[in-house]
Amino acid sequence: MQHSYCTDISWSDAQPGDLVFYPDNSHAGIVCGRAEDGSLLVIHCASGYNNVVITGTDGFAVAARPGCFSGH
Repeated sequence: MQHSYCTDISWSDAQPGDLVFYPDNSHAGIVCGRAEDGSLLVIHCASGYNNVVITGTDGFAVAARPGCFSGH
């Protein structure tokens, strides 16, 4: 349901606090910044690592801004 409260944005417009979602919305992450090369960094709970991790956007299909940040 989180995705339904967001507005999809371009990857280039994503900022810390924006959310990212898997194609089927089964997993979400939070944009936490950018790497030195400009690529997005995402914090999320990765079951394969059994921890909260910071990764790139692999597996995530869309970036979205929660309504509370966009004035909705």
